[in-house]
Amino acid sequence: MRNVTSTSASTSRNAEKFLPKLLDRLGKAKAKVIANINPGDDQEVVLSRFQKIEDGLQQMEDLKLLPRVTLWEHTLFNQFTVLERRVDKFFLGDDESNAFIGLEAITSFLTSMIENVDQIKASIPVVKLMPSYPKRSLEFTHWSLPELGLTAIKTLSQELSQMGVENGIYESRAMANMRRSYEHLEGTELRLCFLSFSIFPAESVIKKRPLIYWWIGEGFITATQDKTAEEVGDEIFGKLMKQGLIQPHGNAVNASSISTSCTLHPWIRYMLIGLARDALLFHFDSSWPWMPSCQASVCRRQCLVFDQNPTSPGEEDPLTVFNVNRNYLSFKREWLSKLKNVVVLQLGRWQSSPTHHIEVDDEGLFLKGIGAQHYLSFKYLSLRGMSGITRIPSCIFNIISLEILDLRACHNLETLPSDISSLRKLTHLDISECYFLEGMPKGIGKLSSLEVLKGFLIANLKNTPSRLGDLVKLKKLRRLSIYIGIEAVMQDKEFENLKEISSLRRLKISWAVVSPELRGKIARQSLDFSFPPDLEKLDLQGIPLKEVPPWLNPRQLTNMKKLYIRGGELCSLDHAGEETVTECKWRVEILRLKYLSNMKIELTEVEDQFPHLLYLEKVKCHEIEKDKYEKNIFWSKSQGMESANCSTPMPRMCDDGTARISGDEGTVQLCAIIGIETSSIELMYVV
Repeated sequence: MRNVTSTSASTSRNAEKFLPKLLDRLGKAKAKVIANINPGDDQEVVLSRFQKIEDGLQQMEDLKLLPRVTLWEHTLFNQFTVLERRVDKFFLGDDESNAFIGLEAITSFLTSMIENVDQIKASIPVVKLMPSYPKRSLEFTHWSLPELGLTAIKTLSQELSQMGVENGIYESRAMANMRRSYEHLEGTELRLCFLSFSIFPAESVIKKRPLIYWWIGEGFITATQDKTAEEVGDEIFGKLMKQGLIQPHGNAVNASSISTSCTLHPWIRYMLIGLARDALLFHFDSSWPWMPSCQASVCRRQCLVFDQNPTSPGEEDPLTVFNVNRNYLSFKREWLSKLKNVVVLQLGRWQSSPTHHIEVDDEGLFLKGIGAQHYLSFKYLSLRGMSGITRIPSCIFNIISLEILDLRACHNLETLPSDISSLRKLTHLDISECYFLEGMPKGIGKLSSLEVLKGFLIANLKNTPSRLGDLVKLKKLRRLSIYIGIEAVMQDKEFENLKEISSLRRLKISWAVVSPELRGKIARQSLDFSFPPDLEKLDLQGIPLKEVPPWLNPRQLTNMKKLYIRGGELCSLDHAGEETVTECKWRVEILRLKYLSNMKIELTEVEDQFPHLLYLEKVKCHEIEKDKYEKNIFWSKSQGMESANCSTPMPRMCDDGTARISGDEGTVQLCAIIGIETSSIELMYVV
């Protein structure tokens, strides 16, 4: 894609001066036309059309919209240019005949100009008009900063609504084309999942996993005979991305299958808002047309939005409460106790950025408002990324209907209830990145429905009654992440129990940062690992070993498709003395190596050891000198061959020291949906 900044600069237009100059020229044109119009013609018709054009442009000028456009769209600039040229050509030109053209011709020209103004108003993408947040100041708390921006955004949204921009967008040809793309989606579950994107604010980066958890909790997706509900969600996410309806976020190339976050094109977002509102899936605030509302009287889905206070849940009885953009939550216990039929309580973070967090004012004591009335319907509770919660009340662990409990990144969380065995329907438990957590509760081995367990803590024996051996009983466990804490005490051959979890397909092991005195002990304990034969993905973070351990071997991990190694002491992937024969080659297709300052590995070595590789990320590996690393690489086999057009696909080095092979599949598909040329949409993204 082209660089947007250089394209904008080439227009050499000053947004603050352009409209006043255009209005001035329009005024001169009006005076000239009225002065030279034939006496028998009706001046009122001409004046009314001029007035309509001037009113539309003056409204934009009064609201100071153009100076607030962060990217002056190529199409928008062209439309203003056409308008200016028409004024010059037909009314202010040197040709004397222009002064005496008939009323019919003048009226036709003015009608066309009115259409231009209406088109301009409809073409201003709201997402490009969002005012920047004020500069960060020490006086701003983490929640007051975005709230200031949100206030300005809401004001702007109201201004655009007054201008009629909303109606112009919904009635445009591009929007009609996009609605047809929605109608062609197969299946109710795919459409419902797509409509759920309507509640997210413009320019949001949406994390895939909380999104899929929400879909499961709502019942938008369910397990099939061959796939779990989460696998169905992954498939739907991939379909939407493959069709260009959502865009991958980050450095991943051709990333529909591996991207963990996405964004939404602003015009697609407008379409979804209209469709979701018509389907009564969500209620959208009349004073803030493009944001969901806390009202749930009809749709029974209540969205927590900045500066809106929920009405009494006892009266509206919502099925879902979703925190869209509130960063500070203050609830009374009675608020939760009245949610008698709630199914989804998404209070935590859905945003991709790990720096986005949410605070509560009472250490999470409001959670005690969840009582026995919730035991039959409550399926999904998310407190992800919430600060200030130090303990989870025992009433949460007694909700026998609960299927997904997401406590990820509750950084102040220290204590869980002592026993978790009541949650027999629980399929997903995420307690990862809770670094103050003291230990695991007992009863995890009794959660017979558990499919995903993230953040299983290896601590001292006193605080961890549940050990890895207990997980062998979980016959449905597909995904497991383990955190080896600072005080970790491993039982003899404890990690050999992993090979007995035959259903396990994805495994992540993270080591805490420890003192040099403990590093040697933990490194020795990390040598005796053993994995199930059908493991497909292995993610290692902070590995304390310098030499590649015997268990990280293609002979043992024969079905491995994804290998991620991030941080740690590892120097190489070579096994000393191993023969490089075909049987010892990795079958890995996706390899990510990040923040490995000791590891020096050449692309030729990667190609030799990983002959089946489809995608490679190599970021901040081999520290040449302090804070200086080898070139970063983002490489895709398929995109490399297409982009480089050579037999040996190699990465392209960018100016920032990053090698990248990139594709525009999603953009091209989106253009096909909207019905415009690719060049006109490239300017809508900053890459």
